[in-house]
Amino acid sequence: MKHLPLLFTLVCLLIGKKALSQDGSEKARFHLNEGNLDSARFYINQNLSRKPSSQDYFLSGLIHEAANADLRALADYEAVAKRDKNHLEAYFQKGLIYYNMASVEQAIEDFTYVIEHGEGSETKAVYFGSDPLGAKGTFLTTMQSMMGKVFQYRGMSYQKVGKYKMANADFDQAIQYDSSADVFINRAMLYSKQGNDSLAIEDLRLAIALEGNNYLAWYNLAILDSKTELPPELRKDETFAPILTLMAANAYENENYSNAVDYYSKALRFDAADVLALVGRGKAFLKLEAYGDARRDFLEALQKEPKQIESLYLIGNSFFYEKKFDEAISFYNQYLSIDQQHASVWYNAAAVYLSTKEEEKACDCLARAVA
Repeated sequence: MKHLPLLFTLVCLLIGKKALSQDGSEKARFHLNEGNLDSARFYINQNLSRKPSSQDYFLSGLIHEAANADLRALADYEAVAKRDKNHLEAYFQKGLIYYNMASVEQAIEDFTYVIEHGEGSETKAVYFGSDPLGAKGTFLTTMQSMMGKVFQYRGMSYQKVGKYKMANADFDQAIQYDSSADVFINRAMLYSKQGNDSLAIEDLRLAIALEGNNYLAWYNLAILDSKTELPPELRKDETFAPILTLMAANAYENENYSNAVDYYSKALRFDAADVLALVGRGKAFLKLEAYGDARRDFLEALQKEPKQIESLYLIGNSFFYEKKFDEAISFYNQYLSIDQQHASVWYNAAAVYLSTKEEEKACDCLARAVA
């Protein structure tokens, strides 16, 4: 009985150390989620200096990743994998790092390990995860949700090494676990790479149905389907500003000139100095026979970028369509004094001279056009 107080003291010390360790881990996770990486590192280092658990190393890895120290994170995750073969989150996280480092074969090996050991696990079990698409901090996830991402990333890895059939199978599996917009977008990119644009377009539309404001889905859809129309509410969204000129060019090519003007106008609201948008809108105005509006855009483009000499002959075209031949030939000649290789400008100049009965000059311009 005389040893009871000593035993009690030892038990209390052990419990206290465990409580301190848990407290340090909880504080580190809290500060990680708040973006306070220095504080998170301070508390997790306290745990690592004592008797660290696998979860301490895992959390340390997440903190390193948040600080863009992926190689240090990788060392932590490898330490977890050596200590605990059932720590599937660590295998997944290190697989992601190998994938981003272009060590694709090692990434496939890690993702395969998770799949082989995770499919038999309790799918409702709760795990700590981190966003593989780049968000900082941690969140609670289920094995089912994690498996969807694992299949997706292994599919992307197979795609990188040209194993398209295996990549297709993994994307199909990913959708069975987690039919998120990202999976459909990534499978669409694979379909497109295989030359199957119709299936790619179908997947991108499914992605948009799930997530209507997904920029990547809209962008790729606009690339594959030039008739894609961006909803009016997204045309006002600054996030979509980079896609507006692509949509405008598509509308122009499809002879939807009013829509092209609308897209270019929205783009110019976000970036008034976009010379290419000004020229594009001016061309659409020409097609709509709004010659004064077209000239205003071409002149503004020249003011903002004097080297944008295309605007010179486009201004000439606007005057030509209005049968203002003196003004038209003036701008054609300005352009031809800089660039004499544009055959269509010589033809246009010839048309002006024919209209003004200056046949000798017209013949000279036609000869230069075919030279």
